[in-house]
Amino acid sequence: SLSARKGDSGQALKSLPKVKGCERMENWYAMKTMPEKEEEAAELIRRTIPPSLWESCTILRKKKLFRADGKLILSMEKMFPGYLFLQTDRIQDVSEMLKRSREYPHLLGEGGGQAVRMEEKDLAFLKQVCGEQLDQPMGLSQVEADEEGNLIRVEGILRPYSQKIVRKRLRKRYVLAEVGLFGRQETVLFGICLPGDRIWEGR
Repeated sequence: SLSARKGDSGQALKSLPKVKGCERMENWYAMKTMPEKEEEAAELIRRTIPPSLWESCTILRKKKLFRADGKLILSMEKMFPGYLFLQTDRIQDVSEMLKRSREYPHLLGEGGGQAVRMEEKDLAFLKQVCGEQLDQPMGLSQVEADEEGNLIRVEGILRPYSQKIVRKRLRKRYVLAEVGLFGRQETVLFGICLPGDRIWEGR
């Protein structure tokens, strides 16, 4: 499982605090991890942090096509390598509990575990492409192009950013577009598919 929600670990929900009832936590944080240790860091949170302190813990992913032996293969890639995303209103408590774990330095590194609260507009974009709980992979956008390679139709999550495209790689089935994210203009890779594409599932 790429993401977990409160209660998925099988721990009893009766331990939840009654002060606020079971309202959904509103704040999301980007938490830095060691490279290639995102899954293990997420598992550390699920194992060691009481479910009353967090709502959802996920690693953002995106779908992308690549060519192999003349076929278009559907693959899954991390959107933000070295980060996981945590929904919690108790980030200080979570951070302090993580620091007590012996696995903390190995998974989060020196200066790791730093949690940056997501701004509303950044969160709005991520929810648009990865779902309300950020637990869906960013999907492929459907496009059509003319003989010169100009896009004449854009559908899916790329559509709102069709005027912000800075590079097209139609044969490799992706485009790059500028998106206002994390307080600056980020170049984001959007996976695309064209009419008639036969897509094979990757392993």
